[in-house]
Amino acid sequence: MLRRCQASDIPGIYEVEVRSFKPVDVYSVELLKFLCAYCRDNSYVYIADGRVAGYIITCVEGDAAHVISIATDPEYRRRGVGKLLLCTALKLLAEGKVGEVFLEVRVTNEAALKLYQAVGFELVETLKSYYSDGEDGYRLSLRDRKKAMEFCHNR
Repeated sequence: MLRRCQASDIPGIYEVEVRSFKPVDVYSVELLKFLCAYCRDNSYVYIADGRVAGYIITCVEGDAAHVISIATDPEYRRRGVGKLLLCTALKLLAEGKVGEVFLEVRVTNEAALKLYQAVGFELVETLKSYYSDGEDGYRLSLRDRKKAMEFCHNR
């Protein structure tokens, strides 16, 4: 079940963070509370088996949507949860509410890169030493409304 993020979801989101990212990349509970409140209209959780199985936090500023964070609990990967979550952000583009959806990803996160490239995200820039452990990141952007609609329609 997909629904908007609520304050009661923060512990579950944090658990997905811990299970999904390197310790240096895990957002604090306080930051997650802030992001889910600030980006409330475009932050969603996927609930499975009574717990948070994935989440997406997307903030809209002006004509762009920024996917701040997206993760699926390792137990629920390869089940379409990530695609479903990503489609919540892409819906903003497909409906014409924004002109661009962008995000950042580690250069070594092959699974995420494969998903984003399948959607049609394009490399905008390499972010040198973007992550706190010194690893580079990529900033990716999707502006193609048709690609976003096709991706979400065929999920």
